[in-house]
Amino acid sequence: MGKEQREADIQSIFHHMQMITRRANTRSRQLAEPLTLVEHSLLRFIADTPGTRATDIAEAFSLNRSTVSRQVGTLLDLGYIAYDDAESGRGRVLELTEVGRERLQASAAVHRAAVTDRLDGWSEEQISAFAEALERYNVADSQ
Repeated sequence: MGKEQREADIQSIFHHMQMITRRANTRSRQLAEPLTLVEHSLLRFIADTPGTRATDIAEAFSLNRSTVSRQVGTLLDLGYIAYDDAESGRGRVLELTEVGRERLQASAAVHRAAVTDRLDGWSEEQISAFAEALERYNVADSQ
């Protein structure tokens, strides 16, 4: 593959990733109580990272602590998260409430259904290769 083709392919990947994000935002708005991309991302992070605090979110997302504080405040006000008062000693630990868990599951289900629809007609090998490529791409960010 030549340099020009590589650059064209990278541009195509970027373009398609933007389309995926835009369409995911549009799908979210179709829910009766849509989650914003930020709300979904924060709820997913809290669900996947037991014992997380607002400072952990700020670090993981490279955001200012005051920004995260406002976003966490919104999620608290909506009843999607709460502080786990059983945890002590290292700041206020966040956890999903039952409402937050339900909202995240509903949002994720809409997105999973869209992925399932788009992969209709793909072979098991193609789906596997795509999953491996996405995992490899995302691992690069975590290093």
